Amino acid sequence: METEADTERLNVVERTGLEFLRRGCRRDGNAVRPWTDADRARVRTLQSRAVVLCGLAGAVSAALIGAADLWLQAVLVRGGEPSLLALGDDPAYWAAYGGIALLLSLLEVLAMYWVLLRSVAGIADAAGLSFSGPEARDVLTTGLSRAALDIPNPRRALHGLDPYARTSRLKLLAYTALYRIKVGATSFIVRILARRVLARSSLRVLLPFAAVPVFAGWNALIAWWVIREARVRAAGPLAVREAVTALERADLDTAGQRLALDAVAELVVAAADAHPNYDLLLAHLRETFDIEPHVPDWPEVRARLARADGGTQRAVLALMTTTAALRGRSRRRQRHVLASAYAACDTAMDDALRRAQRRIAEGR
Repeated sequence: METEADTERLNVVERTGLEFLRRGCRRDGNAVRPWTDADRARVRTLQSRAVVLCGLAGAVSAALIGAADLWLQAVLVRGGEPSLLALGDDPAYWAAYGGIALLLSLLEVLAMYWVLLRSVAGIADAAGLSFSGPEARDVLTTGLSRAALDIPNPRRALHGLDPYARTSRLKLLAYTALYRIKVGATSFIVRILARRVLARSSLRVLLPFAAVPVFAGWNALIAWWVIREARVRAAGPLAVREAVTALERADLDTAGQRLALDAVAELVVAAADAHPNYDLLLAHLRETFDIEPHVPDWPEVRARLARADGGTQRAVLALMTTTAALRGRSRRRQRHVLASAYAACDTAMDDALRRAQRRIAEGR
């Protein structure tokens, strides 16, 4: 089965992350299977350890910056506190403080990357994935590398289907800009602003260390996000295999197969995300049914779904639910499409999506 592998287009950071994962997960070949209780326990341990260690990295970094702040004020500032609104009054202090904060923030990020890459390698091993041989070129391995490094999925077509077909260029640029700000500048900027905002509070004496719990919590939250996404991507091959196998057992006719693929395509476009699990799902469907995906007209697809027989409806709804869950966090547009599909079949959706998301994250 051929996925849209893109290792040739990886940048230096992504290539470095992939090499780290290859060294951390030395399985000779893929052995995708449902996770055992021991696998789930191992994954939970890796997740908890990553959250704690990344939080600790943030706390240590903030504490060192606070200590440097106290020392620099004693050595370089004469009379009062340095003002953020008058950087020119204490240029030596701000140059030294900025340099130290930047260096420690960089070391903090590198420590987080090391922890997260080790954790993701362990999760991949627990899921039976391999990073050696031909499998290393698969989009899932590059996808896991991006998840560990908190890098967004590249904007590209999946097997001829453009997930961004209905997303405006302006919105994509806005998303990209906000993401870059979050990962590139948030920590450093907030470190400086927090100490200014808190300067008038009762914590004035401990002001340089007030950011310690803030950045410990922020790093822990980032680690939790990263590991949750890595779990979804690691469980993707199993979820896709089971979903396509169930669709084959439904024994759909040609019209039913086309309907199923169009329904999946609508959810992929609604996600506006070239997620690696969607790449894998589309590759499986193309290979199994020998049909090509395209951007569908949802009202027309919904009408066909409403006219289909009960067996076809159940099979398509199950596939659509898994598709929405394969991204981990579904988009509002996806939930709207899924609810519309259930309504067209006069079927109660209840918490089907939430159950599917939970099962995928647990490798069931």
